[in-house]
Amino acid sequence: MVSALFLLLAVQAPAGAPVDSVRPPAGFSIPIGVARTGLSVGNSLRWTGFRLNLRDANVQRVTGVSVSLWKAKQDGNRDAKFNALSVGLVGPEGGSLRGINLGGVGVLAARDMSGVNIGGGGLVSEGSIFGLNVGGLGTASLGRTRGITVGGLGVFAKGGVTGISLAPLAVVTGGVSEGLTVGGLGVIGDQGFRGINIGGVTVASRGRIAGLTVAGLAILSRDQILGFNFAGVTVAGAERIGGLTAAGLVISARDVVEGIAVAGYRVEADRLLGFSVAPYNHFRREQRGIAIGLINSAKALHGLQIGLLNRAGNNPRGLRWLPLVNFHP
Repeated sequence: MVSALFLLLAVQAPAGAPVDSVRPPAGFSIPIGVARTGLSVGNSLRWTGFRLNLRDANVQRVTGVSVSLWKAKQDGNRDAKFNALSVGLVGPEGGSLRGINLGGVGVLAARDMSGVNIGGGGLVSEGSIFGLNVGGLGTASLGRTRGITVGGLGVFAKGGVTGISLAPLAVVTGGVSEGLTVGGLGVIGDQGFRGINIGGVTVASRGRIAGLTVAGLAILSRDQILGFNFAGVTVAGAERIGGLTAAGLVISARDVVEGIAVAGYRVEADRLLGFSVAPYNHFRREQRGIAIGLINSAKALHGLQIGLLNRAGNNPRGLRWLPLVNFHP
């Protein structure tokens, strides 16, 4: 107490001094300890132990417990490194935050955050986010997100996600995503999904979707859809659809459907390699396997068609359209 009182008296301005002259300098703090270790009240730039500050600015490194009451000065804390426990009434902000990071409004990292990261409003990182990550409204990362990630509305990871990602609205990723990904409305990705992918309305990606994929409405990809694929309306758009695939209405591939495909209305592709069941099966180039439906059509049949009307374009004239069964070795 004596040393703290001495420091307070030492910064008092002389009588008649302008108000600005009594403002503490950058990095001003009241330390109780030695060698930057112990208890610090104020904006200590480097500290180990317990640190309490109103508003961080130009902090370099804090190891231990850091508590801030207001948000950091704009762009004034981008190089700060916090290790252990960082707590903010508004939220901790820094370059790297590692350990337990808790923010009433949010947690903001210029480079990365890792450990247990919880923000009442959200988590935002210009780099990666690792660990247990919970954002009241959402989590957003320009890098990769790993671990268990929960967004109150959504999860966005430009670099992709690894682990478990859950959001009532949507999970949106730019990189390859691996693990369990669940979006109440949808799961949207640029480079694909691997693992268990569940979208209340849709699962969609420009890249490959592989694993167990379930969507209330549609599973869509511009690349491949492989594994166990179930959609309420359609599985479509991919060059290749393979595995066990079921859709309420349509399964449609630009090139090949392989494995087992079951649709409530139509299965169509250039080629079938496997087994298809739908009221209408249409294969623009060839069918290798078995098709069962009301109408089955293939330009070149190498297998069996069972239905009311069956077309094999490579059969001799008179045998190309047949009722009940058509066959070509």
